[in-house]
Amino acid sequence: MKKTVFAVFLLGFCDIVSAEWVLVSSDGVKKVEHYFDPDTVRNSGQNYKKVWLLSSYSEKQRGGYQSLKTFYEFDCGDDRARSYTMLLYSGAMAKGNTIGAHHDELKEWFDYPETSFFKRISSAICER
Repeated sequence: MKKTVFAVFLLGFCDIVSAEWVLVSSDGVKKVEHYFDPDTVRNSGQNYKKVWLLSSYSEKQRGGYQSLKTFYEFDCGDDRARSYTMLLYSGAMAKGNTIGAHHDELKEWFDYPETSFFKRISSAICER
């Protein structure tokens, strides 16, 4: 119940806030662009930062979404990340209807390679 109430709160809040997304990666093969919102970068400990990311696809994906916003925490010291909240949208660039949401505060950390868009985002936000 607690997770559902929190997700509903986030759904309402995220639709109101107008983000200025910064492009960090474009993959022509997968037809996806990845962005982050610098206004949402927050410290969450000595070497940790939290931020909203947006992945926008040129075509609808399996499940009916075309874009998703994800709230991530980055470990700036160990090049790893974990997601907390994911919101799925029917249109590109988080436009259209919110068609799904998921929140999980117990997600495991994952490592990312130097060549991934996660590294580009962590480089941008960890220097702030």
